Amino acid sequence: MKNTLENQQLQITVDSHGAELHHIVKGGVEYLWQADKAYWARHAPVLFPIVGKLKNGSYHIGEDETEYKMGGHGFARDNEFELIRAEEDELVYELTQNEDTLNKYPYYFSFKITYKLIGNKVRVRYHVKNEDEKIMYFGVGAHPAFNVPLAQGSYEDYTLTINPLEDRTFIPLDPPTGLLSMDDKEEVQVHSIPLTHDLFKNDALVYTSSPETEVTLTNSLDDRSVSVTWKDMPFFGLWSPYPAEAPFVCIEPWCGVTDDDGTDGDISTKFGINELEPEGRFECEFTIEIN
Repeated sequence: MKNTLENQQLQITVDSHGAELHHIVKGGVEYLWQADKAYWARHAPVLFPIVGKLKNGSYHIGEDETEYKMGGHGFARDNEFELIRAEEDELVYELTQNEDTLNKYPYYFSFKITYKLIGNKVRVRYHVKNEDEKIMYFGVGAHPAFNVPLAQGSYEDYTLTINPLEDRTFIPLDPPTGLLSMDDKEEVQVHSIPLTHDLFKNDALVYTSSPETEVTLTNSLDDRSVSVTWKDMPFFGLWSPYPAEAPFVCIEPWCGVTDDDGTDGDISTKFGINELEPEGRFECEFTIEIN
């Protein structure tokens, strides 16, 4: 089921399937990618309880050698969420464990997503609670795709700007496996990135975040832009499928990251993993500003 929020500046639509944003419209212009199957059949999937891929598609937990299999980015994006609150400017969705998730992820949990309209901004908040009696390990993140061009121009007329300008770690992906190549990580200063399709020839660009980070999509032809800002989400990715020359770019803040090539498959020691004690709670949020 789809629900819409609207104010004087924005209209957004969210589908209960995956609790996924389907539209962000301002002034009659659609800013969110419309899931053309010829390129990528998603809009803005939510990543939980892992971000990225597992090495060999499986994991175990600590000394327990039981193997669990899970596809890339987890299962939340393919599950039906319950709409638990709907207000004039806010929608709240919840996913809890079911028979299928327990086969992939042996935890009782509550995962809530809140979408709130604030002027020309969409604030997205993730809330995870461990409803189990054991420590729960998880990742969570966002994968929104924005149209390029937004209204006019070509892909090459657009630029991504990352603030603040400071040293951060770039961790390349190994294209055949989609895993992090930790031996090749490097400290970089990256600020302005002109968009080209070749930019993504080795898959997503993965960086560490600053305590507060902003990535803005702008162009040289008009004042339309998208800014994604977040605090305390330690990684982010930039992605567009290659060599498809898809007319969109993803700006993805993450609390978690794909497996590295040296992992032993133990999720409890996975690079970038989060953990919650029984009854523990975790929150993070990001904001999409539309101009």
